Amino acid sequence: MSGNKSSLIKKVYALIGIVILVYSSYIVYVLVTHIWHFEKPMQHSQDIISEEEKLFKEMVKEKKMVEYNLGYKVIKQEDLENHFHHVGNEVIHDNFNLCIKCHGDIPHDKNKAIRAFLNMHSDFFSCEVCHIRLEKNKKFIWYNKKDGKEVKNSNIKAYLSNSENKLLPLEYIEGKYERYDSDSKNKFVEEFRKVISEISSDKKSQGLKLIHRNVSKKPISCDECHSNTLQQSYLPLSEIGYKEERIVQILSNEVVGMVNKYKEFYIPNFLKPGTINHENSDKK
Repeated sequence: MSGNKSSLIKKVYALIGIVILVYSSYIVYVLVTHIWHFEKPMQHSQDIISEEEKLFKEMVKEKKMVEYNLGYKVIKQEDLENHFHHVGNEVIHDNFNLCIKCHGDIPHDKNKAIRAFLNMHSDFFSCEVCHIRLEKNKKFIWYNKKDGKEVKNSNIKAYLSNSENKLLPLEYIEGKYERYDSDSKNKFVEEFRKVISEISSDKKSQGLKLIHRNVSKKPISCDECHSNTLQQSYLPLSEIGYKEERIVQILSNEVVGMVNKYKEFYIPNFLKPGTINHENSDKK
C-alpha cells in the first residue's frame, strides 16, 4: 500500500516538473523574441541596406541638365530640387531696349565692388533712365520687357525683383514725346550691328556717336534719386507709380545716409574681387 502511494507521489512530482520545464521554456522564448528583439535588428539592418542601395542608384543615374539665362550669359548645370541658392530664377530678358542689344541685360562690369548694386537697378530701369539726363519736359513710362508695350497704372508697393517691366524716359521732339527704343532707332542699331565688322573705323566711330548722341557725360548719381525729400528726387516717384510706403523706403534715412556718407565704398582687401588670387600669385 505504501509502495503504491510512493509511486503516485513520484508521478505527481514528474508531472509538476514537466509543467515547470514547459513554462520556463515559454518564458525564455518571450524574453528572447519580445524583449531583447534579436530578430527585429536584423530586419532593420536589411532596411538600411536597401536605403543605401536606393541612394546609390539615385547618385549614378543620369543627371537632368537645364539651361539658365543669367542675363549676361547662359549656363548649363544639373537640375537640383529645392536648391538653397534658388538656382533657376532666370533673368527676364529685355527684348526691346535699344542699349541691351549691345550691352546686355546686366551691363555694369567695370567696378567689381559695386557692380551688383548697379545691376540690381538695371533689372527695372532701362539704361536711358540714368544715362540720359532730362533737364525739362521730363516724362517716363513703364514698358513690358517681352512685348515692348507700354504698361499703365503701375502700382509699386515693394522692391521690383526680376521685374517684367522697365522704366523708360521719353524724348521730347517738336512738341511730341517719342520713345528712345522707337522702331526707327531700333532699325538703325540692327543694321549698324550687321555691318560693324566690315566698315572703316571712321564710319564705326560716327555710327557709335550717333547712337550715343543723347547719352550724358555724367550719369544720374544715387543721391539724386535717393534724396532727402520727394521734391528733390530726380525721378518723379509718385507720377511713375510708386506708392507712399515704397517712396518712404526709397527716401529713408538708411538709404539716403548710405549714399551721402559713403561716396566711396571701402571694402576689406580680402573681400575685394580677385584679391586672393593676386595675393597667392605674389607669394609664389
